[in-house]
Amino acid sequence: MTKIINSKLTAMLMGAWITYCAGVGAYDGAVFLLFFYLLMLWDLNAKKATGSDTSDGK
Repeated sequence: MTKIINSKLTAMLMGAWITYCAGVGAYDGAVFLLFFYLLMLWDLNAKKATGSDTSDGK
């Protein structure tokens, strides 16, 4: 899942589709895709943050 979310190809395709949606006036589709992609990124970062932190040297 990490490779798919951080993929430059995925980001480029989503950006192209959002640009297309905005170009034809379908702003609901563009906003939905932005929200969905940001939700995936937020979920990925939340899962990374729940790991154990061993930076304190103990």
